[in-house]
Amino acid sequence: MSDKFSIYDSPFSDETKVLRRNSLLLSGICLFIGLTGELPSKLALLGVSFTTSQQGIIGWFLLAVLAYFFLHFISNAAVEVAKWIHPFFKIVSAKKIMLTRYSHAFDETDFANIPDEVNEQDKNDMQADALSAADWEITNKLSWLYRMIYLKLIIEIVVPVTLGLWAMIQLLVLIASH
Repeated sequence: MSDKFSIYDSPFSDETKVLRRNSLLLSGICLFIGLTGELPSKLALLGVSFTTSQQGIIGWFLLAVLAYFFLHFISNAAVEVAKWIHPFFKIVSAKKIMLTRYSHAFDETDFANIPDEVNEQDKNDMQADALSAADWEITNKLSWLYRMIYLKLIIEIVVPVTLGLWAMIQLLVLIASH
């Protein structure tokens, strides 16, 4: 987590940007299919054709893949946005703590230019305490975003393993039956 906040920095990692792009592309395809009301009968990327009665399978497949990419993007993005805005809210909260809890030592002018005073070490200790309290406070306020890590873990580990095993078993059953 960075100690500096800038609105001009992107909150997203390269991985999340790729997930966002893939989610948007697949969303566009699914939206086009939904708006036209026509399920495709062939997956051109894979070169697989389906009969009219099997077109529903393509629809469910596309929906499942879209849900996967969408949830994966949301889980990554939530955690990264929380990390991105955390330093900003930490400073705002620390200033509020210093102005309320330590009002005898700080006032608004201290944040523009802290003068050299006799109790500078005390002010530094109070500021460190306020920053620590602010960090804890903001972490708690953003906890709902940080909890998206569990969704991310499910999407990144459980879903691929489960789908991979399910697909291998289904393919094995199909191959064994022929």
